[in-house]
Amino acid sequence: MANPDQKTIFIDNAFEEIKNICTNLQKDTDTSNLEIKNLLKVIMNEWEEKEEQKTGIGFR
Repeated sequence: MANPDQKTIFIDNAFEEIKNICTNLQKDTDTSNLEIKNLLKVIMNEWEEKEEQKTGIGFR
């Protein structure tokens, strides 16, 4: 990908930031991979619900 568009760059940066947050959480609290995955699922579900309430359109 020689010239990624702005959306791709934004998604890649967000992914790296979330990965770093999760890694630091695991180091600081001895959280398991499964617990991190469950936390991310809860966050996504909450975000989807709020987005659906705002726009009336869900992601599913």
